[in-house]
Amino acid sequence: MFGPIGFPELMLIFMVVLLLFGPKKLPEFAKFLGKAIREFKKTVNDAKSTIEDELGDIGVTEDLKEIKHDLDEIKSATQLKLDEDILLSEPKKKTQTTKSTRPKKKK
Repeated sequence: MFGPIGFPELMLIFMVVLLLFGPKKLPEFAKFLGKAIREFKKTVNDAKSTIEDELGDIGVTEDLKEIKHDLDEIKSATQLKLDEDILLSEPKKKTQTTKSTRPKKKK
């Protein structure tokens, strides 16, 4: 859930916070922590949307979409060619194996 932080580590952190702030201040600390996390997420989302808007204004987003589309087409064409080559090579392999598996005639 929290990556490398497990339940024992969380309990240790909780005990340290409880000792530092005491049981009466703990709800205030939790409220402050919740507000701080909310503000941090809001700031990150605002920065992300600002960057996306700026990239959209200069046309990078459309260029990236076009490049992705071109790469997808190349990938599809390459896969089709590879599949075609595999299908064409299979009959040759079968005929080669059938010749070698036939028993030789005795004289």
